[in-house]
Amino acid sequence: MMSCWRSLLLVLFVALGLWLGSPVQAASLPPQVQELEQQVSQLQRLVDAEDWLEIRSYIHGPMGLTRKNLTGLAVTLPKEQKQEVIRLTKELGQSLEKLDFAAKGYDQPEVEAAQAKVKKALDRLEALFS
Repeated sequence: MMSCWRSLLLVLFVALGLWLGSPVQAASLPPQVQELEQQVSQLQRLVDAEDWLEIRSYIHGPMGLTRKNLTGLAVTLPKEQKQEVIRLTKELGQSLEKLDFAAKGYDQPEVEAAQAKVKKALDRLEALFS
């Protein structure tokens, strides 16, 4: 009987640890990266809807400010991490420029390719802080 309770208690602790583990990882991301994550999701919805004008407005508006904030974040980091964040921010900017140009030309395949590069840069940023 006692071993049954121990097994049950062990399962509960493992489940609790897994449940609590996920939010801690997300909370470890800097707010600038969390904001970018939300914006990339919103941008994906606009790409899926082929809302060309809104894609371009979103890139030049909220996402432009986030890129500036990422550069500000880089200044506060250790040298190697700082260089990587700056490089990824530039890569993100170049991908957004390509996406903007493709949206201007109503070129859905190019928009999707550029959006994939934006997502890839975000994934690398998240991995850098994980």
